[in-house]
Amino acid sequence: PGELSVLNTCSPSQLEGLCSFLQLSTCPEPSLVRFCSWLLALTPDLSYSSAAILAEQLFLRRVLSLTQPPSRHLMAALTSFCSKYSDPLCRVLVAAVLQEPGEGAEQTKLMCELVEECLEPRSVQLVM
Repeated sequence: PGELSVLNTCSPSQLEGLCSFLQLSTCPEPSLVRFCSWLLALTPDLSYSSAAILAEQLFLRRVLSLTQPPSRHLMAALTSFCSKYSDPLCRVLVAAVLQEPGEGAEQTKLMCELVEECLEPRSVQLVM
């Protein structure tokens, strides 16, 4: 939707506030998939910093709290977001999981799957 163009005009703090107000970090996963598909259609593309903020708000808490394999909705949203914003997603998500002390098996499996199927080798090399 055209209303999402506001994401391109927000400062980082405004975008964080908007994400908090919309409760994006806790929205239902089917809605997350829809939101990510809307982000793909957004023109112009999000800036790196905006995409990184959204990656953090949309995915970080969900991934760090995994105790079982991710749902198909979460995987679809991650894959969708990653198809356009792989560098910010890699910096936020992969780096956080690698730095998290005692990350679980599910996070490790998810990161391996993202690295193998979604992320460009250049993105992974930057993080490593």
